[in-house]
Amino acid sequence: MQLARLPLIETERLRLVAPAARHIPAYQAFIGSDRAAALGWAGMPHEAWRNFAAMIGHHALRGFGPFVSEAKADGRVVGLCGPWWPDGQAEREIKWHIWPAADEGKGYAFEAARAALTYAFGVLGWHTAVSYIAFGNERSVALARRLGAVQDGTWTTPRGTEVRVFRHAVPGVLA
Repeated sequence: MQLARLPLIETERLRLVAPAARHIPAYQAFIGSDRAAALGWAGMPHEAWRNFAAMIGHHALRGFGPFVSEAKADGRVVGLCGPWWPDGQAEREIKWHIWPAADEGKGYAFEAARAALTYAFGVLGWHTAVSYIAFGNERSVALARRLGAVQDGTWTTPRGTEVRVFRHAVPGVLA
């Protein structure tokens, strides 16, 4: 299945592309990693496959969803970033994560999230967006702040996990 309506977004170092079957092994590796376990996202390969399929389904049901970030230099998968609003979630979100540990701290998440915010506000016509960040995930807090977001309380997920809510700046105010 191709997500024909999803544009290709290019940044200086990344291509944000539609999620596809070729990305599943990288996602499975991430979900099986210690980093994912530390965030409470660890899972078996078949669970990762189902979660990835849900992201593709999100595109079909909502008309938008997260992009897979690929490095322009060599095509490797760097992570996932983009608009997200599954059933049961309080507000539309810009989500992000970097999959290979070796790619953390290189500014890829900032580059992808900034492009995703521009897409959500400009193309999708969103008037507000948040990012839900787990307590203790200070790297994501720093990224949200670098993007111009400010903490706007907390929210309890449908699973009962309390997360911090970071509200993003409107277009023209992005860092």
